Amino acid sequence: MIDVEIPFRKIAVAVAFSPRCEALLAEAKLLQDRLESTMVFVHVGKKSLQEEQYLKHLLHRFGLDLPQNRIIWEEGEPVETILQVCQKEEVDLLVAGALEKESLVKYFLGGVSRKLSRRVKCSMLMLTEPSIHPAGFKHLVVEGSDHPKSDFTIAAAIAVGRAFQVEALDIIQETDLSKMALLRHEELKQNEAEEIKEQFLQEEDQKLEDILSCKDCSGLTINTERIEGKPGYVITKFAREKKADLLVLNSPDKQMGIIDRVFPHDIEYALADLPCNLLIVQEPNYSV
Repeated sequence: MIDVEIPFRKIAVAVAFSPRCEALLAEAKLLQDRLESTMVFVHVGKKSLQEEQYLKHLLHRFGLDLPQNRIIWEEGEPVETILQVCQKEEVDLLVAGALEKESLVKYFLGGVSRKLSRRVKCSMLMLTEPSIHPAGFKHLVVEGSDHPKSDFTIAAAIAVGRAFQVEALDIIQETDLSKMALLRHEELKQNEAEEIKEQFLQEEDQKLEDILSCKDCSGLTINTERIEGKPGYVITKFAREKKADLLVLNSPDKQMGIIDRVFPHDIEYALADLPCNLLIVQEPNYSV
């Protein structure tokens, strides 16, 4: 089993000179303090003395002008440039602001943050409402599906939960009814199909119990719940209804394109209309 204490040792923050820039940096300061990480601030655009001085001023204002932190200033296409920086710098977590919901045209074409989320090779935190006075995270909703990535994702969520002293951490197991329906094969009797289904669910529960048994969950209130429905959609709906402030999902198993927005991959339900801040966890060196 994989276990981690602080999974995000090096954080990159995508900085744009937008109205939310100051709030994003305030959030970055809280992340650095809680996760004890080094930070790289990435700005894509033509460098000017005025903007350089302004960014340094903001970093000083929020206590981010530390010796271990760096500013990287690059020119080029924003998405490609940020992806290259993350790979070169061996970043563990990319942080960026994101609108909760984009227009249909922007959604299909993909805003910068959403484009990054579909292609980045490290974990990514999308902040929907960064605040100049950040409150941190209090309620996490975490994907607990039967998938090899879930072990690391849950471990990362627990580490974040402990660092922020969250009030609740809900681990959701999603059961796809369409797959369950395949059990009702004509050669199976009703009771046989039900027995197989029950065995399948028990095995999933045991796997989750095994994952949690080797994690340090001290100080956390962890709830597990199984919800029937389309994976991705039901956990997003749950996070919104429970007013969670961080939804934690496995990274997709493949690079996604426009076809995934027409026939949604699980994570696309969250990206289409973010219910809250979104943390997409990518296990280092994971191969499909």
